[in-house]
Amino acid sequence: MKNLNIKTLAKGMRVEDKAKLLFADRNKRAETQGKEGILTPDEEKAIIEDAQDLHQITELNRLNKLFNIASFLVLDIQTAYLHFRLAEGRLLTIITGMILVGEADDTLGHAVYDLASQGYSKEQLDDKKIQDEVDQKAESYRKKYKKDGLNKLYSHFELPLVESSTKTEMLSQPSPILQRAFMMVITEIKRFRKQVYTIEYVVAKARMEFLSETEKQTIENFSEEINKFVNLEGHLGLIQMFVDFVDNGMLSGTNLNEHKFIDSVRDMQKATRLRNKAKRDAKEEIEKVIQKQIL
Repeated sequence: MKNLNIKTLAKGMRVEDKAKLLFADRNKRAETQGKEGILTPDEEKAIIEDAQDLHQITELNRLNKLFNIASFLVLDIQTAYLHFRLAEGRLLTIITGMILVGEADDTLGHAVYDLASQGYSKEQLDDKKIQDEVDQKAESYRKKYKKDGLNKLYSHFELPLVESSTKTEMLSQPSPILQRAFMMVITEIKRFRKQVYTIEYVVAKARMEFLSETEKQTIENFSEEINKFVNLEGHLGLIQMFVDFVDNGMLSGTNLNEHKFIDSVRDMQKATRLRNKAKRDAKEEIEKVIQKQIL
């Protein structure tokens, strides 16, 4: 680029091409903290002066204002992604707690049973009466050693399971804190996608690309990470268990603290899709910003 005579090339250049050069220069300077640029001050001045001579300055100003709005939207997208990460982190902490407490509970169960069965021979343990006696001792040890704090906090369900003669019935709902944390992530995903939609709208309105390659790659990376959540990858797959319980009649899909929880887990694409109303709202909001910029 430095080998080209920008001052000469700027003469008679279309306003869109002038804008591309100016914005590419600003993006380069932003990426390098002002250490590098595409245009020299004289070249930038020549481009603007030619725009004035050709009565292109009004359109150039319009594009410049849209570019400024897009720059702020990039920051909004980064902030929205950070909020998503924070919400996701809280949810993963809850899920991890459930897994660890569940494993610890199983380990404790085996340990107290071994403790309660000490002193009995294998033949005695086969006796029903002795088994009942050992079970009572094990339950006593369990109450002595088990503390309910973490178990209540990281329980999969709000209430314990109740055994019947035919099946296990869930007389409770999924953990309310899990429901709340999960739906908060859904909210943050929608907020992120609204910001992405808004910047796409601004770019379309300008009919030219504003974002640098680095910015586009960053947004793409953010979207890929969010899609991993939408696909419930990794430990997030545990949440699908609740849908299976509902489908098998073991858990009611109604009377939930978060009434959209089960439906959201069942169809994550639909749950995180940006609705038409949200798109209309995004357009109206950004149009108000554009009008303020023009006035």
